[in-house]
Amino acid sequence: MSTNGCFPKAWQRKQGDFWLLKNGGREPVERELLASRICRCFDVQQVLYEEDYFDGEKVTVSKNMTSKEYSIVSTEAFEIYCQNHNKNTQKYVISLDKHNYYMMNIVDYLVGNTDRHWGNWGITVDNSNNRPLRLHKLMDFNQAFHSYDSLDGANCQTAFGKKLTQKEAAIEAVKAIGLHQTAEVKEEFFVSLPQYYDMFCKRLEILKSALLTTG
Repeated sequence: MSTNGCFPKAWQRKQGDFWLLKNGGREPVERELLASRICRCFDVQQVLYEEDYFDGEKVTVSKNMTSKEYSIVSTEAFEIYCQNHNKNTQKYVISLDKHNYYMMNIVDYLVGNTDRHWGNWGITVDNSNNRPLRLHKLMDFNQAFHSYDSLDGANCQTAFGKKLTQKEAAIEAVKAIGLHQTAEVKEEFFVSLPQYYDMFCKRLEILKSALLTTG
């Protein structure tokens, strides 16, 4: 088993499954836990990150999302596949999983995730026939809450070459599918990182306003 990225990681077998432990210091761990908790308040397929401890250090832990039946490929690899099969990557991705593509842009804006490069999102594949099924679960949030000092956020990395800020991409997503908030994001979620609460609320209000003007 393997995984990419620069933060310290380890696989652990327990409860009949494989679990990924991630560290990198207090701040990245707390950011990932907070972002995961916020994302659960929205209708998006995601890896669930929980708090755990390894060798006395706080880490995030998440369940392995691949199996003998299903694997994942990065958007980088999928782009090559589409080129070799004369397919438009953007149209193909949206036809596979319009909802989760746009929800990715919404939640990444809300939590200030600046690490959604094309190795950090991609496609679930059926191993029996090598057929693309949908976007794989949204993952990797220990770089959340960056570029969080402005309402625009960073440049969007998932717009297929179109130049958009994360704010613009999120508003475009809300207009395409709605906001799909399923639960309240409570201030108590931010107890370990209270400095991010006000900006989160401002970004959420922007998307709610965009939803009201849709249609």
